[in-house]
Amino acid sequence: MPRILIVDDEPGIRTLLSLAFRRAGYEVKTASSPFKAMEICAAEPFDAVLSDVEMPGMDGHCLVRWISDKFPKMRSVLMSSLDVECTECPFANRCHMLRKPFRPQEAVAVLDNVLQR
Repeated sequence: MPRILIVDDEPGIRTLLSLAFRRAGYEVKTASSPFKAMEICAAEPFDAVLSDVEMPGMDGHCLVRWISDKFPKMRSVLMSSLDVECTECPFANRCHMLRKPFRPQEAVAVLDNVLQR
């Protein structure tokens, strides 16, 4: 069972995505901030992180850079309604963008695809 960490400062989004991923057979943990996500990642292994880009204190890009440095095998998917890309990042091939708004099933499909690569 793949293990994922969902990071978003909005509780409703965390809950909705958690339910969708659990139904799809994933083991799910959530974090309300990138700082909490870093703490959780340091304590437990994950196959992937699904993170919002825009959050108070630290954005999703910084979180993914930290994850890429500390856990190079972990895959990343960023969620954003902004027109942002990760093409300039040295780990762009391991980070994917999911454009908001999306249906929870779309997020599951994207992460399924990312983990199968």
